[in-house]
Amino acid sequence: MTPEQIEALGPAFADYLHQFLFCCDYTQTFHLLEVYCRGLLSDLPRKSVEPMALAAGTAVRTLQEFLKDHAWSYRRVRDILQEHVAATLVTLPTDDLGTVGVVDETGTAKKGAKTPGVQRQWCGERGKTENCVVTVHG
Repeated sequence: MTPEQIEALGPAFADYLHQFLFCCDYTQTFHLLEVYCRGLLSDLPRKSVEPMALAAGTAVRTLQEFLKDHAWSYRRVRDILQEHVAATLVTLPTDDLGTVGVVDETGTAKKGAKTPGVQRQWCGERGKTENCVVTVHG
């Protein structure tokens, strides 16, 4: 996709993220989810908080606090995502096999153990993923 095509998706992307508003205990800073997600989808060479915040014109500390301190109901996010996927899949053309969607976080182990201030980090390949399987027969 071109940068222009990605930019044109902005309103639809914001609408998509809005369904997760009440999964966050502190909704006043919910707009920072879009800042973070856009940073992850961007062409920035580093996908850490500082470059993402600076590129969006957001204070670095504000985005750090959003990611670190705000409680999220991951089960509620998962449930909303499953409902969204199920509702979307039934509108797509199907074949004789039906449609199966599998969402599986497949993170990789972090490298290095010498960075000051960094706690041990959980990664998906360590066996803590919660898979989501949605089957639609059409």
